[in-house]
This record gives sequence, C-alpha cells and structure tokens, in this order.
Amino acid sequence: LKAFRPKRGFVRASPRPTRGRRPAPFGLPSMADEEEAKEEEEPKRALYLSPVAKPVITDKLLARSLKLLKKAVSEKKARRGVPECTKAIRKGAQGICFLAADIYPMDVFAHVPILCEEKGVYYVYVKSRHELGAACQTRRPISLLMVLQPKDDSGYSKTYEQVLAGIKAIHPYM
Repeated sequence: LKAFRPKRGFVRASPRPTRGRRPAPFGLPSMADEEEAKEEEEPKRALYLSPVAKPVITDKLLARSLKLLKKAVSEKKARRGVPECTKAIRKGAQGICFLAADIYPMDVFAHVPILCEEKGVYYVYVKSRHELGAACQTRRPISLLMVLQPKDDSGYSKTYEQVLAGIKAIHPYM
C-alpha cells in the first residue's frame, strides 16, 4: 500500500471532479445550489404506504400530534426507535405510540401494534418518518416514537389529552 501512496508535496493534476457540472463563476449561484435549496425547503413525501397502516392521522389531529411530540421531546418524555419503544411497552409504560406508515419492510415494526393492543397503549400512524423526525427537531427520520403519559403538572398534559381523545375517536381496534 505504501507504494501507491502519493509523496508529500504532491499536487493533484486537476481539481476534484465536478460530476458533470461546471462550477459557477464567482458571485453567481450555480443551478445545482438552487436545486439543493429547493429540495431542503420542500418536505419529503412518503412514496410507500404500508398495508397495515391504519389509522393514519391527518389534518388537525396531525398538527396537534406534532405539537405534542415537540413538547414531549423537549421535556425528555419520549422514547424513539423500535427497540426503545418495544422495551418501554413491555415494561408497562403508558402513552401514545406514533408509527411511520412508510416503513419498509414491515417486519421491522409489525410486532409493535400487537404489543400495544395487548398492553392497552394507543397507537397511530403518521404518513412519513420524515414528519416524525421533523417534529423531534432532528433531520434524521424516525420510524417509531412513543410519548409517555404526562404527570398532572406537566407542560404538555392538556395537548396530550386532546390528542388522546382524537385517537380514541378514530381508532378502530381499541
């Protein structure tokens, strides 16, 4: 390997390859920069919807739920990720589970709704994992998130009650 390593002071003959696009002149943004800015502004859509994803929340209930997620994450009363949520449910933690409806393959999370029904924990699906990630103020998509039941003096208890009432109204299995 040492034979192929360039010596100190070696200067590459050409700058980094530009992958088919020419760099813009100084002071002018390139088309690629504009496309990247549009992609960042535009929310990512879910291309896949799991066949077991029922009930999927939308509109006003979705807005309230995302607000609840923000508050719960800021107070450190949320469990994120399949293993952490599964562990919390098995230990008997009460709350609401938010699952992403665009997870593929289904085997990753198929056990969670059954576990929730056995333990009496309400669960609901959100259209995309990018929405769940954005609600948690992170760029990383989140496939499963559980908001723990708040104490009476908690800052998000009123929002929790509103979301829980909405989920009870639309949930077909509980």
